[in-house]
Amino acid sequence: MINLTAYKEYWERLVKRVPLITGILPVTVDEAMAKRITSLKTGSITLFVLPPAAESEGKNIDSFKEGNECVVFVMEKYDPQRRDTWSVLESSQVITEKLKLCMLDDLTSGCPLMRFDVSTLNTLPETQFFAGFAGWSVGFKVIT
Repeated sequence: MINLTAYKEYWERLVKRVPLITGILPVTVDEAMAKRITSLKTGSITLFVLPPAAESEGKNIDSFKEGNECVVFVMEKYDPQRRDTWSVLESSQVITEKLKLCMLDDLTSGCPLMRFDVSTLNTLPETQFFAGFAGWSVGFKVIT
């Protein structure tokens, strides 16, 4: 299982390398989180980080390892009266691609936390996220 503190700190450092991302928000499921998300400023581009889920991939105790299913969201808060979802996806796609390039750079440089399987890297458009957010989810699997 990935250490949550190290995982959050990784994303905090990565966001500094992608200047168009205005903030990072580790996401949990509770009432306070919903209020925090909806109170973000229109025009902000936030990286939402979900805690990873771990699943055993080992066949025996001597070679135990886990696959950690990870998902982050690059989301822009927008006013649906002034912009359509497609234009938000277009602008946030550029930022999402920069984020993925940073992840790939970290993988090739031997970052101990981001040992992810490149074949599991998936990017999906996300719309109607908390009404007024659109962007991209980036999923991948880290082996620990």
